[in-house]
Amino acid sequence: RQMPSDCRAHFVAGGVTMPNAEQDASASSSDDSEEEDKESIDDKMKRITKLGREGKIDELVKEAKVADCSPEMIKFASIKSKDLGNIAFQKKEYEQALEYYAGALVGDVPEKHKIYSNRSACFFQLGKYTDALVEATKAIKENRSWSKGYFRAGRAALEMEYYDEALEMFQKGLDKEPSNADLANWTEKARNIRNQQVQDKLMRKHTTDYSKFEALTKQVAEEEDEEEAANDPNRIILGDKYYSSSKMEQRQLKAMLGYKEPPPPPFEPSFSTDMIYRHDARGVKTQNPLWDPSRREWRIDAKPAPSRVDYSDSQQAQAMALFLERQSDVQHVDELLHLLDDDASPIEAYVNGVRDLVLQMVGGGEQKRESHSMLGNDARWLFLGVGTGLPLMTAVRYLPSADIIANTAHRAFHIADLALSTAALNGIKKEQVRFIHRPTQDLAIVDPDGEDINNLTGKVDCLVFEHELFDPGLLGKGVLAKVIHAKKKLATANHMTMPMGATVLCAPCEVVCSRGTGPDGLDWSVVDETRWGAFYEVSNLDSEDAIEPWRPLGLVHEVFEFDFTEPELKMSGQADIHFEASEDGVLNCIAFWYKMSLTSSVALDHTPASLRADESRVKGSYNRHAMQWLAAPIQVSKGDRVHLRASYSRSRIRFEVMSPEVPARDRRVSCPRWLLLRLREEQRLEAYRKAIEKALEKIMAAREAIPKLDRPPLRIVHMGAGLGQISMVAAKCAREAGVTEKEIETHGYTVVALEQMPKVIKLAKRALRDNDLDRDVFVCSEDVRKLPSQPQRAQLVVCELIDPGLLGEGILVLLNAARIKMCNAFEHTVVPSRATIWAAAFEFGEKLSHCHGFDVSTFNHYRTNLMTDIDSAIESGAAKQLTNVFEVLKFDFETNVMPSSHTIKLTPTDDGKITAIAFWYVIEMDTDGETLLTNWPECIPPADFSMMEKDVHKPSPVRQAICNFQGHYIKEVTKGEPVEIDVGYAQAWPQFVWPGTEMVQKESGERIPKPPPMPRHRLAFEKFKTETEDLEKKLQAGLMYDEEMLGDGYAAAERIALEPNGNPNYLIDPQNANYFHMMFFV
Repeated sequence: RQMPSDCRAHFVAGGVTMPNAEQDASASSSDDSEEEDKESIDDKMKRITKLGREGKIDELVKEAKVADCSPEMIKFASIKSKDLGNIAFQKKEYEQALEYYAGALVGDVPEKHKIYSNRSACFFQLGKYTDALVEATKAIKENRSWSKGYFRAGRAALEMEYYDEALEMFQKGLDKEPSNADLANWTEKARNIRNQQVQDKLMRKHTTDYSKFEALTKQVAEEEDEEEAANDPNRIILGDKYYSSSKMEQRQLKAMLGYKEPPPPPFEPSFSTDMIYRHDARGVKTQNPLWDPSRREWRIDAKPAPSRVDYSDSQQAQAMALFLERQSDVQHVDELLHLLDDDASPIEAYVNGVRDLVLQMVGGGEQKRESHSMLGNDARWLFLGVGTGLPLMTAVRYLPSADIIANTAHRAFHIADLALSTAALNGIKKEQVRFIHRPTQDLAIVDPDGEDINNLTGKVDCLVFEHELFDPGLLGKGVLAKVIHAKKKLATANHMTMPMGATVLCAPCEVVCSRGTGPDGLDWSVVDETRWGAFYEVSNLDSEDAIEPWRPLGLVHEVFEFDFTEPELKMSGQADIHFEASEDGVLNCIAFWYKMSLTSSVALDHTPASLRADESRVKGSYNRHAMQWLAAPIQVSKGDRVHLRASYSRSRIRFEVMSPEVPARDRRVSCPRWLLLRLREEQRLEAYRKAIEKALEKIMAAREAIPKLDRPPLRIVHMGAGLGQISMVAAKCAREAGVTEKEIETHGYTVVALEQMPKVIKLAKRALRDNDLDRDVFVCSEDVRKLPSQPQRAQLVVCELIDPGLLGEGILVLLNAARIKMCNAFEHTVVPSRATIWAAAFEFGEKLSHCHGFDVSTFNHYRTNLMTDIDSAIESGAAKQLTNVFEVLKFDFETNVMPSSHTIKLTPTDDGKITAIAFWYVIEMDTDGETLLTNWPECIPPADFSMMEKDVHKPSPVRQAICNFQGHYIKEVTKGEPVEIDVGYAQAWPQFVWPGTEMVQKESGERIPKPPPMPRHRLAFEKFKTETEDLEKKLQAGLMYDEEMLGDGYAAAERIALEPNGNPNYLIDPQNANYFHMMFFV
C-alpha cells in the first residue's frame, strides 16, 4: 500500500526518507491539478517541520491522523526516526536529534519512555533545563519503575537549583535500582550541593559585619508573599515557598512531584555527654542534625568532630561566636559594677597585689626581686585587661613616670572609652598611661614609625593579667593562650608576672531535688535529669539562698597547678583523682575553684566557706565556683572509692568518671535553673497552699448549695505553672476539699496548668505521673490569649506570674485574658487576691567616688539593672535610703479594680541625690487578707506594723525591683524639703517620673521620659546594646526557627558551648555560650 503524499511529508519533517514506490494511478492528472497538490504538500511540510522542531507532539499526531497513514507505516517510520535520533545524539547534533525523536513519538513505538529520556538529555545538553525537566517527567509517567527517568529529572532539577527536589529524584531512582553507581554518586553529590547551598545561604545572612545580619530574617518578604498568595487565585505553594501562576518552572516542578508538604515536625535535639571529653579526638564522629525534606524527618549525619580552635569552616559558628562576644561585652560593665558595689575580694586582692609588686620593684619590703634588672620607674608595665581600673591607677600613683600600657582586651568601644574617662577623672594624663584598644591576641611588637600605632613598640618588664580574664573555672575565658602569647611575644626574658600562678581544687558533690521529703511532699527526681550542660556552670556556693542545697561527698583535692612565671606553659594536661565517699549520697557533680597567688604575699582563695580550714571569708556575692555535671549520677555509699580523671585544654577543665563505670546517656531536655530554685521556696509554697485551701473551702461550700445534678465540675486554672509544683499542690488541696475519684473520671481534670515552655511541660507531665496526679492536672502550652473560650468555666484562678516588681511577668494582661476565656464572669476567685506596691528613694553609688583612694563614679552611668538586693546594698554601703517608705499603687485582682496615675509628695530624711526608686510588693493571698507574701527588705521597718501580726511569708531569695535615674533626672534633695514624683504603670512595669519631664513615644507605643544627655561611652553602650539585642532576635530566627538552617545552627551552638574560648579570636563569657546551647532544649 502506498503512503499518501501528505503523510510522506509528515515523516520527512521527522527526518525519515521513505523508500521509492510506484505512483498511484491518479498521477496522470492535469498539470494544474499537480501544481495545486505540490503547493499543498509544501505548505504542510513546512508546518510539520516546524511542529517537529518545536516538539509539539500532540499536534504532530493530529496531523498524522488527518493524513490517514496506516498504523504499520507510522510504526515503521517512528522506529526509523528513533534510530536516526540516536545517531544524531551520538554526533552531538542535539537539535536535529530532537526533530527525529519528535517524529518517533508519533507512532506506537515501543519503550516510549526512553525516547522522552533522550529528548530530556538533548534539552539538557542545549541548556534548556525546564524543557529537560518536562521531558523527564513524561518519561517517569510512562514507566515509573525505570530509574533513568528519575536520573534525568534529578539532573535537570539540580541545574535549576532545586536542590531538595533534585535530591529527592535521585533518591527515588536509587530506590528503583540500588546497584546503579551513577545514581548513587549523583545522590551523594546532590546531598553535598544541597548542604553547601544551605551553608552559602547562611553565609549571605551571617557575616562578621553586624549590619549585614538584616539578611538573617525574611519576615517582611514572607508576609508580603503570604498576602500575595492569598490574593492570587492561581497560586502555587511548593514546600514553604509561594510562586505566582506566571512562574512556569515552579508549577511544572510541583506537578511533577505532586507536592503536598505537611508542616515540619518539631526539632528534637540530642546531646551526647561523651562530646565533653572529645577535645583531642579530631577523627571522632560527631552529630550534625539535617532536615531531610524528602523523608520529612530530621536525620543525623555523622561528621568528623570540627575544630574548636578555628571556625573558618563554618559561617554559622563565626556569626554565633561574634554575637556571644558582643553579648559578653554588654554584660561586662555590669559585672564590674557589681564587684565595686560589694567591694569584692578580687578588687582588694589586685590592688594589694600591685602595691606589693611596686614595693618589690622599687626595693621596699622584704620581698625584693634581686634577679630583676629593671627597677622602679624604669620598668615597663603591661596590663592585659583594665577591669575596674583600680589596679592600673594604683600602679600609676606609685610610679608616676613609669611606662605603663593598658590593653582593654575587648572590641567594644564603650569599654575602652569608659577606661579612658575613669583615668581622666582621676587626673591621669595620656602621657602616663597608653591605652591600646584591641583583643589581647592581636598585640605585637611593631615598628614605632610604622602604620600600626595601636600596638606595642617594645617588650615589657611586668605583665598584669586582670581578674576579668579568669572565670570561676580559671581557664574558661581562654587565659592560657593569652598568657603564653604575652610571655613569648611581648615580655622580656626576666619579666615579672601577676598573678604568679594558681591552683585548681575540687570536691565531689551532691545536688539533687527532693524525693517526697521537701516542703511540698512531692517527688522531683525527674528534674535531676536536667542537670547537665555542654560547659560547666558557675555559682556561689557561699550563698545561702541563691543556689540549691548542696553537700560534699568527699575531701577537697588539688587538681592542677599553673605557674605563670615559668617560661613554658602546657596547653593541655590531665590528672587522676581517687577519693573515698565520706557519706551516702548521689554523686552527680564536681565543684571546683581556684586559689590564686597574685604575688608571694597576696592571694585570692575561692575555697567555699564550708570547706575552709580557717575562718577567713570571701567578700562579695559574685559567682566564684564552677560545677561540672557528670555524664550520669552515681549512687555511692560511705567508703566507696571513685576514680576521676581531670583534664584541661585551651579554655576549660573537665572531670570524667573512670570507675565505677558510668553509662553514657544522651540528653534531650533541660530546665531553667530559676525553676529549680523555686521548688525550694518553702514560704512562698505555704502562702499559695493556705490561700488555695481557703478559696476551695468557700467554693466547695457554695457548690453544696447547688443541686447535685446541676452542680458544675470544679475547675482551677493555674497560670505560670513552670514545673507544676503549685498545680499539684492545688490538685491535692482539691482532693482534700472533697473532689472524688469518680468526679475526676466523670468530668476530667481538676487543674488546668498553663506554661509556654514546651520542654518544661514534658518535665511537668513526667512529674505528674511520678506523683500519681496526671489525671488531676492537665498541662497546656498555649498562650491564654490565644485559647478559644472554654466551655467548662473555672471557679478559681491561681497566678504565679509575679516578679520582684509585681507586674513584670504580665500578670495584668494575662490574668484579664484568663478571666475572659476560662472563668465565670462574676463567680470566680483569684489567688492572689490583692496587692500593694511600696517604695522608697535611694542614692546608689556614692561610695564609688572614693573607692581605694580613687573616683570610679563613671561606673554609675551603667546602673541599668531592674532588680537589686536592698539589704545587701545598704549593708555594703552601696545604697543610702533618702526617704521613708511610701505606698505607690494598689491592685485588686479579685474585683479587677486597678489604680490610676497620681502624684506623691516625698520628704527626704537625709541630704543626697535620688538616683533610684526601689520598690516591692505586699500581696494579700486570700480574700481575708490574712496570708501575706512580700519581698519587703529586712533592713527597712514596715510602714504598718499591723502587717507583722498577720501570716507573713517571704520568697527566696528576697529581691526588690528598681527604677534608676540617669543624667539630669538624678534629683539632689535636702533633708526635710519635700519633692513630688508622678507614679503610674504600664502593662508590665510601674513608672516613676518627675513632674514636668518631657515624654516621648517608643515604637511600641509606650511613652517614656526623653533620654537625658549621656557621656560618649554610655551612648556607645546604648547603641551597642540595642544592636546586640536585634542580632539575638535575628540569630534565633535564622538558626533556631528555620528548618533549613536549624540543624547547622544547633551544631554550631554545641561546638562553641563545648569550649567557648577555644578560638583565641573571641572573648566570650562561657556561661552565655552554655545558655545559648541550652535554649535548643528549653
